[in-house]
Amino acid sequence: MNSEETTREGERKGLKPTYVPRLMLAGMIVILLMILIPVLREKRPAVNRLALVEPPLAMKYYSTGYATTDSLLNAGLRDFGEKNYTEAAHLLSKVYFYWSVHIREGELHEYPEDLRFYLGLAEFYRGHPERAAPYLESEEKASPYDERFPWYLAHVYIAGGKFAKAREKLERVVKIGEKHAAEAESMLRLLPAAVDSPAGSPR
Repeated sequence: MNSEETTREGERKGLKPTYVPRLMLAGMIVILLMILIPVLREKRPAVNRLALVEPPLAMKYYSTGYATTDSLLNAGLRDFGEKNYTEAAHLLSKVYFYWSVHIREGELHEYPEDLRFYLGLAEFYRGHPERAAPYLESEEKASPYDERFPWYLAHVYIAGGKFAKAREKLERVVKIGEKHAAEAESMLRLLPAAVDSPAGSPR
């Protein structure tokens, strides 16, 4: 019995050809579209182009005399250099916590050089400017004539919508007068003339 005779025989018995495989495929396509369309249409947060800045080269090798600390610091800087900012922040924050406890207890007196700088930038580059700011502010307070700290702080503040604070830091960079002074002066002309938003979020 050929397929045509089988079909006629099925029709005589009131049976219809099955379309389940085709319906299943169509159903899967519809479900995928229902999932993907909202994701594709989701409004992405606008990134202020003034906040974009190249990360510094992590050209440092730590040798603090504490083997575990050195291992974590150097691994964190390797991740930072490879732009694995989430992992870098995770490793460097462990060292920061350890050091903070011992400084509080009087066993250590200062953080390893640039620890807070790289930890702050790791937070910034992974999308958390509000976490980055306190680390960079602490570094700037400890070294007020180091151009790096107000320079990167300005970008952190711009990313967080804190334009008045960003302006203050860019003016500081211009005053210090090192390699980023001319660029900071140009940015000052482009910076929105707006007060900081209460929540520190971009308007």
